[in-house]
Amino acid sequence: MSSPNRTLGLAIGFTVLVVMVAADVLFALILGRTPVNWLTPLWVALILFSLPLIVFIAYRALSLFNAKYIITQNAMVIVWGWVREIIPMGEINTLTHGKLVSARPAPRGLWWPGCLVGRGRAEGVGQPSELAYFATAPQEEQLFVATEARTYVISPGDINQFLAEFEGERQKGITEPIPFASHRPAFYEWDLWRDRWAAILIGVGLALPFVLMIAIALRIPSLPSSIPLHFTIEGQPDRIGAPVGLFILPLIGGLVWLFNSLAGAILHIRRAERPAAYLLWLGSSLVQVFLWVAAIGLL
Repeated sequence: MSSPNRTLGLAIGFTVLVVMVAADVLFALILGRTPVNWLTPLWVALILFSLPLIVFIAYRALSLFNAKYIITQNAMVIVWGWVREIIPMGEINTLTHGKLVSARPAPRGLWWPGCLVGRGRAEGVGQPSELAYFATAPQEEQLFVATEARTYVISPGDINQFLAEFEGERQKGITEPIPFASHRPAFYEWDLWRDRWAAILIGVGLALPFVLMIAIALRIPSLPSSIPLHFTIEGQPDRIGAPVGLFILPLIGGLVWLFNSLAGAILHIRRAERPAAYLLWLGSSLVQVFLWVAAIGLL
């Protein structure tokens, strides 16, 4: 068994987490201590949009804790957090030191030094050129493990020791055929991540209350200190308050979007109930339209 060097990846990951959480606390304090102005939606957006990023970075950093490469005479197993990649020994064609690879590939998506995880693509690394990264070191300290399916990029702490252990296990011979296997958390395989219509409906449902919040924030400085916040059926105001009370409308819209998005995601997992998921996401946008009409009437 060999483990990658985790120190740099963990240090950067948890440093970024601390900085982002501290920044969110600062933005919340600014929101609470300054009057409503055109910057108010900016502080809200920075907090809201940072939360998924914080969750993602925390997940990647925690996955480093038990990252390791296990070699047996039958298979190589990559353990990375909740992910298990089982590569049959008989399917491994070549092991190439990263410094011998002319291409300079990198994983797609979000990664940082010391935590190179994800998919990539490069020529000159053997066939196929699809890469699966499970590494913590730069290319000069990586190994490219080529199979018929893809090339795995790993970074054992001691490459020479890893190669010696690999060769020793391979010479023992395969005693039990083991198929390729990729064990990942269920959410990795959700079709939701690849559903364009779902992304559009969820995105529109989120954008509408956020834009409404911006519109209210821009309008508030020019409003009197007290305005009607609710009207009777006859059109008479029955509740008067400060203009900041208008923010209840985008707040309601945001809560509706959150509930419908989560409920729709659960339904989307079950193929037979996906039409209901689309209706929920569409319903979020319709609710936002009604809130917009209410806001225009109050303003």
